Amino acid sequence: VKTYGSAEEQQAKRDAEAAAMGKSVKVQKKEKAGVLEGLYLFWEYNYVKGIFAISCLFMVEVTIVDYTLKMLANKFFSEEYPCAQTDPTCYDATTGEYGLTEDALKAMASFMGLFGVATNSLSFLFSLLGTSAVIRYLGLRLTLLLFPSLCLAVIIVVRLHPTLYVVFLAMILLKANSYALNNPTKEILYQPTSPAVRYKAKSWIDIFGARGSKALGSLVTNTFSDSAEMLVSNGSLVGMAVASFLIWNARFMGRKFEEYTESGYIVGEDNDPDSDNLQMAIHQNKNDDTSCALKDEEEDDDDDNDEEEGDGEGVEESKEEEEDRSFAKKPETTDV
Repeated sequence: VKTYGSAEEQQAKRDAEAAAMGKSVKVQKKEKAGVLEGLYLFWEYNYVKGIFAISCLFMVEVTIVDYTLKMLANKFFSEEYPCAQTDPTCYDATTGEYGLTEDALKAMASFMGLFGVATNSLSFLFSLLGTSAVIRYLGLRLTLLLFPSLCLAVIIVVRLHPTLYVVFLAMILLKANSYALNNPTKEILYQPTSPAVRYKAKSWIDIFGARGSKALGSLVTNTFSDSAEMLVSNGSLVGMAVASFLIWNARFMGRKFEEYTESGYIVGEDNDPDSDNLQMAIHQNKNDDTSCALKDEEEDDDDDNDEEEGDGEGVEESKEEEEDRSFAKKPETTDV
């Protein structure tokens, strides 16, 4: 008879049997998952590193383009609504620096509000009408290449035409497609991974990876923040380098995803404590005898039936022999 079930179920059964026999049960505490286990999974598997790159590194480009947009907007509206030296609300007489007037601040606030509405509206339309259609038509492998290719094209356009409304449109496209294309495809990439990767490594990627990528983008913008021209000329080079790497990574991840899904390989399964129980259950189900030992019971029942039939035949034969012997011993009587 083969047992079936997880290690926890088997341990609970043994504890119940020991308690019924009056023995003391020693409670074994389950080991808690380490804080650095997700980081270990990230370091161990290149596939998880690739998911990190797709999930987070594009934020370096988004941070650079977003800061460029705000610098260009500040410059545009300060020229549109100039500050006079007689206006104390925007001019600092001690330092001689000019700021934004109230009209410029209102115009810039309205501009940023328009940017938010346009970005969210386009993201909603893409997610509603375009995401599933693109993935079905192109497949995951080509869809993974679509977003980093768009990022590279946007960075090149911004470098060649660094005007406010060009950067405005570029930023809308980046953010909308990050929500509509990049986020769904990165979630699909978690399919051939173990629960340990999906819950432990993913939390590290979403929290620390995203914040780290934004910090890296902020480091670039802080380095070249002296002027919008310097930021565009140097920051665009960093953005193009990141986009080129993401294109290469997308090709690698698309190829690995198809390979793993076809072969049935699970990334991180070696570090999943529940995988042994799962494999044991699969192996048992493939055998002829079931986990409930039904076949063994059926064989035992057949043997018992054969023995009972044999015993029945023997009893009938013994009864016939006894009748013959009693008949033979019965004395003969004669009529007088």
